[in-house]
Formats: sequence, C-alpha cells, structure tokens
Amino acid sequence: MAGPLRVEHDAASARWLQDALADDGSVATLVPPVFAAYARILHPATLETPSGRTDAWGTPEYTPREISWAESAALLGDREHSGDRFTAWEARFGDTDADLPDGRRILPPHGLDIPVPLLATLAEVLLDEHGDAEVLAAVWEGSGLDPRGSSVFAAFPERTSWWVRRRETRRLQAEHRAEQVAAVDPEVLAAMRAERVLGLPREGQGRGHVLLRGRLRAFADPVWVETAGLGWRHDRPLECRTPNATWPTEPHGAPAWFIATDLDLDITHVGGSAHLIGRLLAHPAIEAERIRPTDPIV
Repeated sequence: MAGPLRVEHDAASARWLQDALADDGSVATLVPPVFAAYARILHPATLETPSGRTDAWGTPEYTPREISWAESAALLGDREHSGDRFTAWEARFGDTDADLPDGRRILPPHGLDIPVPLLATLAEVLLDEHGDAEVLAAVWEGSGLDPRGSSVFAAFPERTSWWVRRRETRRLQAEHRAEQVAAVDPEVLAAMRAERVLGLPREGQGRGHVLLRGRLRAFADPVWVETAGLGWRHDRPLECRTPNATWPTEPHGAPAWFIATDLDLDITHVGGSAHLIGRLLAHPAIEAERIRPTDPIV
C-alpha cells in the first residue's frame, strides 16, 4: 500500500479483542470494559437552509452546515416519536424527517464511520495526551470497500425505451464498480477475498474487518484518506471509509485507549483514562457525553 496504512495479514494479532468484548448490547460490546472512563462522541448532524435555487430537475437546493445535537434539540423542541430506534439520533429525535417551520431541515448524523474531520480532532487530542503510537485500525469489509454491494442510480427522459434504459444502466453500473475497485487498494481487496479479516465482536457474525497498521499521527491530517486506498474518489470525497475500531498495538492486549464506531450507529465510543475522557468532554470541537461500559449502546 502506498498510503499511510498497510494491511495486517495476521488477524491473530487482534484476537485478544474478541475475548475482551462483551456480547450483550452494552457499550462493552464495542469497547473492552477495562478502562477507567468512557465517552460517547456524537457525530454532527447537518442543518440545510433553502438557497432559493433549484437544480436541473427543478428540485430546491439547500446550503448545508454542521450542527450539534444540542443545537438540533433546541431547534426541534419536544418531539413525539415512536417505533424502532436503531440509532442514538432516532432514540432522541425519532426517525421522521426533521423539517423546521421556516423551511430549513435537519439531516441525521453520518453513520457507518466516524467523519474524517472528527477523527482528526480526536487524533490530535490522543497525540497530545499519549504521544504518537503504532496503531491497528479495523475497517468493515462492506459498504465502500466491497464493490459487489454498490449501485448507481440513473435518470432518463420520460420517453426513453426500456432497452435503452437497461443498456445504459448496465453500462453506468459497470463504470461505477470499476471506479470503486480502482479506489480500493489491491492489498485490501486481496485480504477480503482471502478472508484474512477479523470478526467483531465475534467470528461468524457477518462483520469481518480488514486490519490495517499505521501511526496515530496519520489520522490527524485529513488528507490521509486520499492515499489510504479505502474508497476515496475525487468525485465522491465523502464516501471514503474510516476505521470502525482503532487502538495502539502496545502494550499488546492492554491499550491505553480505544476508539470504536459501530457500522450501524451515528456515534463513536472511546475508552481511556479519566484524564483523557475529561479532555474529550471539555473539548470545544467535540460533542461528547460520559457513559459507562454497562450502558446500552443506544
């Protein structure tokens, strides 16, 4: 791999993690229950304001900006919601569209991965607290890395014939998958094909993760995604992958800190010293809450 990370082919180097994690739906399912303190980091939501413009299809365009959960709560007020709550955002704000009376709307936070800028900020705090370290990063082998699960949407004029639609859709789909494959490092693809992946929290649960080895300092500079071979593309810069779990390799099995972003959630969990967690809770660019390893994930 030409970027700041390289594939770790020996999944046994992280087997201790499988033994350390719980399997009961608590925070300890994601972060080993061995740390002095824990925090839940809330991924920023997006506030979209009507721009007064429309696109080529006549759809209104919006101007976006990041927004915290606290600001979202102030704008949304008390909302009655019911039904399944699969994410932390849904548990607090419901799964319905968050449209505001003045025409603005709030989009839920980014799920699957921790956003690149947020990871950079977190890495800077860890560097200042513990210094640079060699780390292992576990990245889910699914969306963004596995081209078999990708698709493309094509819109055609109303009178376009069925066979032209099918032909063009297949062509566009093939081009899209070829571009996606080209954006993933061949060593990452080879590790997935050979099933040299780590199952989290256990093997056989459909959540294999490619292991990557690198330095913590690499994540402090957001440009790392452009050469990491994890799906970054110039035309789709927001679709690259970031680690779903990261920890220092030494001492083996007893890291000073641990970061976990479950692929189904819109939050990141961190375990570490009381001082580290205190710094995260007080950081002006990080929205975090104190939690316990026995707390439910959502």
